[in-house]
Amino acid sequence: MTEVANLTTGEIVDFEPASPIELEMIIRELGDRLERAVPVIKQLWSNRYAAERKLIEEKAKAVIRSGAGSVTEKRAEADLATMTYRHDFDTAKEILHAAEELQKALTAKLYGYLNLNKALASSYNASGVGR
Repeated sequence: MTEVANLTTGEIVDFEPASPIELEMIIRELGDRLERAVPVIKQLWSNRYAAERKLIEEKAKAVIRSGAGSVTEKRAEADLATMTYRHDFDTAKEILHAAEELQKALTAKLYGYLNLNKALASSYNASGVGR
C-alpha cells in the first residue's frame, strides 16, 4: 500500500487509493490529524494574544516615556520604539493563519474522501458486491 503520510515530515502525501481499505485509512489519518491540530491551534491563538498584549504594553510604556510635545508625536515615537514587538505580533498572526488555512484544506480533503467513500460504497451495493 502507498504511504498516507511522510513519516519524517508528517505531511499527507497525494496518491489515488486503490482499494476501499486504503480509502478508509486516508480518512482515518486525516481525521486523526485534524483532531491533533486542535491543541496546536489553541496554543497558536494563545501565542498570538500574548504577542498582542506585549505590543500594547510596550507601546503604552513608550508613549509614557516619550518627551514629544504632541500626542501624535508621542504615538509615532512609540510606534517606532515598538517595531520589534509589532513584528513579533505579526509573525504570531501569520503562523496562526497559516495553520488555520492548513486545517481548512485538510478538512476539505477529508470531506472529499468521505464523499468518495460514500460513492464507492453505493456502487458496491448497487452492483451486488458483498451479497
